[in-house]
Amino acid sequence: MSASTMSKKPSLSFFDVFQFALNYWLRQPKKLCLILVMVLTAALVESYLPNALASFLTVVQQNQDNDAILYRLGIFIGAYLTEAILFSTVYLIYNSFETNLFKSLVDDVFEHIYRLPEKFFANTFTGSIISKVNRARTKIEVFEDQILVRIFPTVVVLLGSIFFLTLKFPMLALLIVGYLIIFVVISSYLVFKVSGPAQGLYADTQDHFNAHLADSISGVTSTKSFAQEKYEFSRFLDVTSHLREKNVRAYHLGNMAGFIQRLLLAGMLVILMGGGVWYLFQGKANVESMAYLAFAYTIMQSYIREVGENIKNLLTSSYDLHGVIQLLREKPEVDKPLPDLKIKNGKIEFNHVEFTYPGKKKPIFKDLSVTIQAGERIALVGHSGGGKTSFVRLLQCLYSIQKGQILIDEQDIYLGSRQSLRSAIALVPQDPILFHRSLRENIAYAKPNATDAEIHSAAQQAHIEDFILSLPQQYETLVGERGIKLSGGERQRIAIARAILSDRPILILDEATSSLDSESERAIQDALHTLTHGRTSIIIAHRLSTILDANRILVFESGNIVESGTHEQLIKIENGIYANLFKLQSGGFIAE
Repeated sequence: MSASTMSKKPSLSFFDVFQFALNYWLRQPKKLCLILVMVLTAALVESYLPNALASFLTVVQQNQDNDAILYRLGIFIGAYLTEAILFSTVYLIYNSFETNLFKSLVDDVFEHIYRLPEKFFANTFTGSIISKVNRARTKIEVFEDQILVRIFPTVVVLLGSIFFLTLKFPMLALLIVGYLIIFVVISSYLVFKVSGPAQGLYADTQDHFNAHLADSISGVTSTKSFAQEKYEFSRFLDVTSHLREKNVRAYHLGNMAGFIQRLLLAGMLVILMGGGVWYLFQGKANVESMAYLAFAYTIMQSYIREVGENIKNLLTSSYDLHGVIQLLREKPEVDKPLPDLKIKNGKIEFNHVEFTYPGKKKPIFKDLSVTIQAGERIALVGHSGGGKTSFVRLLQCLYSIQKGQILIDEQDIYLGSRQSLRSAIALVPQDPILFHRSLRENIAYAKPNATDAEIHSAAQQAHIEDFILSLPQQYETLVGERGIKLSGGERQRIAIARAILSDRPILILDEATSSLDSESERAIQDALHTLTHGRTSIIIAHRLSTILDANRILVFESGNIVESGTHEQLIKIENGIYANLFKLQSGGFIAE
């Protein structure tokens, strides 16, 4: 599967998108009903305006008394003002309706993203997700605009106008109905078969462009390090050229469709006015009737000339919503609410666990069983690919096992809520990710309500407070995107401070001191001992200084624990994996 796209999903129809939007509309039923009733009333009043004008001109032509003339004029002006006031009021209500809608949509998407499994993010570009969310935020408004305040009033005005036209000129009304059917069929064909699909391809290309842009910018440091600026720029030119190609094609096809629709509108004018002249020649129409037809055409064409554009915008926005709908259809980690796990001691048991990564054939673990006692300090050692990282990922429920059980404090972790599980685990990763927020917020991330004293104490224990206090803004210093303003060692000590502050029963240290120099490492060894004391600790490390005093060292090889014991016990095993790794160590590291 391509990393730039989500897994292949069944294609969505227009009605899938409509049902999706309708679900959000129905969250505000009172406003929706009010909008529809007011739009319906305003559109009917507007379709009556040509009749009101014809009636006014008739009494003027007949030289009736002033009261009659003023009465008809009042009806005409009153109808016009009523229509204007209704539409203005609709837009005020509609603004509140649509802002609530897109807020609900974005909130739902954001919440859903955090419920998706790790495998989703491993196969999807962040830039692509952001692109889908941003387009959904704007295009859900366009979609509802076209239906509720564009196409719906257009249909009402056209039906009302044809009704009133039928009362005056039935044959002409029949011709207009036939012509409108032809107009809609041709317009729909142009949009659904010509310009619409081109817009859909352009929307997909925008996702690819945004994904490529985010990927390139996030890797700019590597690009500069390897002097590959020209290569990246060449790739970017290919992407932008492809984007331009799809954009130009969509633009030209859209213009062609618009030109044909304008010609069709001219045909409707010919039918209406030509038919009116025929009635005039037959003595069945007068000047007032011609004024009626001209005004009726003006109103109808003001709506119908936008039909093609409205259908195009409707279809384009529906294509733009496909991405977010498929995103919301991605299966979350847990389909239904699960009870909270009660984790206090941190005893861990892997019972006959079998696990294979999604999309892979070779299993990582076939029949893994191991017990880690509460408060035990365990080190995981072995060659790359042996299963160390997979072990801690499964412990965090980032992936689902195929067979067996993983228990913490006698509770199956897959039968409890992920929130309660992960709230009991503190993690210090090899490459900590910090948020573009203040140092204070980053340290207190796992405990947002921590006091200043607690934050300062954690920073002191991680030997990072002196550095923080040397900064002009101290704890309020922004760290930059992903912590780019800090060195690797500084980011790691912030992560250690965060883990110290969180005070959780289970601790995972994944190469927690790999970015520290020897002096810094020695400085925080006491902090790490304090951090691991009294809690179940799992340490993945190549640096021997972090695991020599572990209660037990587990040696992983091809998904199996092949050796287990203390450092002193394992180095005595002749030709043992750990013993050989220890002999090959260099500078405190275990060789791969």
